[in-house]
Amino acid sequence: MALWVPFLFGIAVGALLGFLVGRQRRPTPLRPPAPTPRPPAADAPPVARVALDERSANVLNALNNRLAAIGALTDLLSGSALDPERARALSSLHGEVRRAAEITQHFLELAEHPQGAAEPSDPRAVLDAVLALRDTTLKELGVRVMRTIPEGLPFVACPGPQLHEMLLKLLDFSLRRLREASPPRTLQVHVLETGPSVVVSLWDSGAPLPVEAEQRLVSPFRFTQSGGGGEIEFALARALAHSSSGTLRLRARGGGSGAEVVVTLPRSVLGPTPELRPEPPLLPHLRILVVDDDAMNRQAMELLLKREGHDVVAVDNGLEAIERLAEGRIGFDVVVTDLQMPRLGGRALYEQLIEQKPDLAKRFVFVTGDQARDETRRFLEECGQPSVLKPYELSELISAIGSVAGA
Repeated sequence: MALWVPFLFGIAVGALLGFLVGRQRRPTPLRPPAPTPRPPAADAPPVARVALDERSANVLNALNNRLAAIGALTDLLSGSALDPERARALSSLHGEVRRAAEITQHFLELAEHPQGAAEPSDPRAVLDAVLALRDTTLKELGVRVMRTIPEGLPFVACPGPQLHEMLLKLLDFSLRRLREASPPRTLQVHVLETGPSVVVSLWDSGAPLPVEAEQRLVSPFRFTQSGGGGEIEFALARALAHSSSGTLRLRARGGGSGAEVVVTLPRSVLGPTPELRPEPPLLPHLRILVVDDDAMNRQAMELLLKREGHDVVAVDNGLEAIERLAEGRIGFDVVVTDLQMPRLGGRALYEQLIEQKPDLAKRFVFVTGDQARDETRRFLEECGQPSVLKPYELSELISAIGSVAGA
């Protein structure tokens, strides 16, 4: 019985790749021959990009959901008493699920970020170098620097010198604002890995800067009033981010104080991603609300989290989650939700709670197999909440929950 499950999933993965590749080979109408392009340079082979349409994205999402369910079930069975033969079969099954997950992830990286084959760089090392370069100025201004730069960050698809120049210009932008601000002066630097991207944010305690100011900042010399300067640094940093298929934008923060600049860059498909992740934190007893319309994924996650010692309530859509959250007698420490659900999805649930219960919205963890849509990726990057991509390791889920449990 243990052997047919990996066999069937091998067929499923093969069928997905055959479907996607077949779509690329669909016959096209005859056209006049185009001029023969020049061959690329020998040291810069082109990266083959696979275009994913809506139906292809749905197939990938469905496959990731099934892989997530089987991975969670194997995690549940791993604590059972099994004879050696069945224990080996279970271990093999778990390994096959992870290999299938790697295939879908690598396929997605080539589809979403063909620029991911560019020269990689280590964001942690570059940030450390940039802060060290401006250490004297930071001390002269009496700036308190608070940094959250985790170990084991993946490399980003941006050459080191370019990333250094981009972050240095953003630091100079913050220093310009802090120089004009009254003490105490604070600079917060945070880095977060979210799905296929790495997000770097810099917040300074200078004068309030609403998101509407972004139009002025990206258009130097366009407006008569500069409104505080910094346009050149901001605009050049933004151009550098865009040239690496990233984004740079202002993000609103509660209280309307200071300014936060957020840079999102694609992970490199060439850079060394550490194989060993840090051990998940030992969490206190938590009340967790799980929201997922997929019955098998919902039940498996509920059982896994209960086995970890938490109280879990599981519902199958966002509307029911709203009802549970409205019950004042039950408070939840964390909300773990899928994104794509037929009634009220995870994004709409989150956005509704931002208005109604902003403190609870900060304790959201998104779990999704919908990795192919640009809209999904942008939302996960911009909301700033941790996300876990299906199929996931239990340690990934526990770490994500731990990162928001004290928010």
